[in-house]
Amino acid sequence: MCPKTLCTKLGPLALTLLRVVVGVIMTVHGWQKLNGIPQIVEAFTNMGIPNPQIAVYLAIAGEFLGGLGLIVGLLTPVAAFGVACTMAVAIFKVHWAKGLLAQNGGYEYPLTLLMVALFFMTNGAGPISLDRLICKNKNCKPK
Repeated sequence: MCPKTLCTKLGPLALTLLRVVVGVIMTVHGWQKLNGIPQIVEAFTNMGIPNPQIAVYLAIAGEFLGGLGLIVGLLTPVAAFGVACTMAVAIFKVHWAKGLLAQNGGYEYPLTLLMVALFFMTNGAGPISLDRLICKNKNCKPK
């Protein structure tokens, strides 16, 4: 346990690092999909994902755009919602049958990302974010 003053000072930085790291991870996954759309459509088809030609673009939006939003802390609840939806689909359509453990192809990693996304959906980006900067200039209160 750290002293209260140290935790108070490090808390915003830790929150920002969590948001940025998850944003980078999601952006990279979205970028991979964006650069391999035909292969992803085929994979989605093989997994039984409905309307794979549309689902691929929803996955890219959730991962790439959601990830970018998390990185900079812009429209954070919306960005995190995209990430959460993508991770929920990944859990139930890809990983669920393999159990919890990632070593078996399970859902522990996407579940962790989903929970982080839910945190940012409900708590906002934190003090080091574009959301906070924009709201400071407009006298609004970001989530």
